[in-house]
Amino acid sequence: MPVLMYHRIDVSLSARDPVTVHLTVMASAFEAQLRALHGAGYRSLTLDDLWAALVEHVPVPPRRVVLTFDDGYEDNYTVAFPLLRRYGFVAAFFIVTSTVGKPDHLTAAQLQEMARAGMEIESHGQHHVDFSRLPLAVARGELLHSREAIEQWAGRPVTFFAYPAGRYTAPLERLLGDLHYRGAVTEVPGLVGPASDPFALERVRVDHDDSLEVFARKLHLPAP
Repeated sequence: MPVLMYHRIDVSLSARDPVTVHLTVMASAFEAQLRALHGAGYRSLTLDDLWAALVEHVPVPPRRVVLTFDDGYEDNYTVAFPLLRRYGFVAAFFIVTSTVGKPDHLTAAQLQEMARAGMEIESHGQHHVDFSRLPLAVARGELLHSREAIEQWAGRPVTFFAYPAGRYTAPLERLLGDLHYRGAVTEVPGLVGPASDPFALERVRVDHDDSLEVFARKLHLPAP
């Protein structure tokens, strides 16, 4: 099961620094990827459905994909959201709550609208920090407070977490479970399978310079 990892989707490069460029998939490329997925018969799977398949062994129909977006950039609403709806996909958006309403980031009203349209709004922490280096008491506060804020905005339970920069530890996994999160996504490359840890889910990174052929190869789609 592929869990795709995106950050920014933009119509033009808004910055030239290497990090931002690396995190940005152009809107035309993103639409081509959605079109390829749809044309190959792929449909969305939610994180909750993925969890049910892993933990409760609920059968999953073939050709399902989970789309995820990290950090909560405004282009997730202005560019990605309309394209997702055009092609009939839903996605999970992992939000850093301290940046909501800040320039170039999602607003509470946008999050609310996306949630009403079926998008999953999940936690990326209060702050984009390395959780593997935080004292567990501090991590606990980040996880509780970010969840509380997102649930007020989205109007639905927050049950998944994305580790900032993909860094995590076994105690952090246990903390998430203690706080009744269902799982978490990493930056470990690979497909999710029956042996995957719900608190260390693999993802397929979609890069700025991925051609449609490279994208198809990563997901084992027919060559475009």
